[in-house]
Amino acid sequence: MITYILTGGTIGSSIGEDGIARPTADVSSMIGDDSQLRVPYNILSENLDGKHLNLLMEETAAVIKEGECEGIIITHGSDTLQYSAAMLDLVFGGVDLPIVLVAANYVLTDLRSNGKANLYFAQRFIKEKRSNGVFICYKNEGEAVKIHRGRDVLPHEAFSDALKSMGGSCFAEYKYDSDMSAAVYKQDGCEIRDDSYDGRIPRLDDPGCVLRIEPYPGMGYPVIGSDVKAVLLGSYHSGTVGINDGLKNFLSAAKDKGTDVYLCGLSRAGTEYESISTYDELGIKAIYDVSPVYAYCMLWLRYSTV
Repeated sequence: MITYILTGGTIGSSIGEDGIARPTADVSSMIGDDSQLRVPYNILSENLDGKHLNLLMEETAAVIKEGECEGIIITHGSDTLQYSAAMLDLVFGGVDLPIVLVAANYVLTDLRSNGKANLYFAQRFIKEKRSNGVFICYKNEGEAVKIHRGRDVLPHEAFSDALKSMGGSCFAEYKYDSDMSAAVYKQDGCEIRDDSYDGRIPRLDDPGCVLRIEPYPGMGYPVIGSDVKAVLLGSYHSGTVGINDGLKNFLSAAKDKGTDVYLCGLSRAGTEYESISTYDELGIKAIYDVSPVYAYCMLWLRYSTV
């Protein structure tokens, strides 16, 4: 039996008479009769926050504790799909069953939708007992259906619903022609988590306790609020940020407040630019070789106190 946790999003929406898509949580036409349905909340995923993530973790933990299913499929909106996948990977990545998130670029009744393919191959991935852990099953236009690790996915590019993992890789993919049942499975990733799920359910601060800042030329740095416990600096694609008076003043203020400052987007295989070599001197803690989404969720989880 597969347990479905429905959270809304385009995949769980329908178009009303006014032409507006609204979440209805109905994917009944795509699931088995013996499946179990749970609906902890029903939203468009741009409205995701810490309260919803806490509910999702609680619901997932409850299903795992019951021990009556062979896998979990979570239907989710694509806007914040990566954040839920990363957070679930942090908490449940070592669990002994597959947890697969799926989304859709259009509602399921739209012929352009990839939702049916995403659901079908998520079901198949679980039934075939391919691997345990947290994954996303998603088909980009013109590509095979890919299985992504929850911790590896990147934010969507502007004006695109394509889902990508770091380095353009994925855990596995299903290649098929017109007959989906004849799909060929190819697994690229084979590393296994060396930890296991310990049964604990963390709680996230809401609103989040991590201030996230992205770089751009001419940027100004904000004042660090009293509720901020850590700062995550994004970087340009080469893992760099501008080393200027604005940054130095910001770092000085963070030090005075006792706020830790991190920088993500760096790769140990990248070029060692002058700016990168000065991070330690400035008191910046570098996070290497993880997606910006995963880095943010990791810090949010680490610095939450509730």
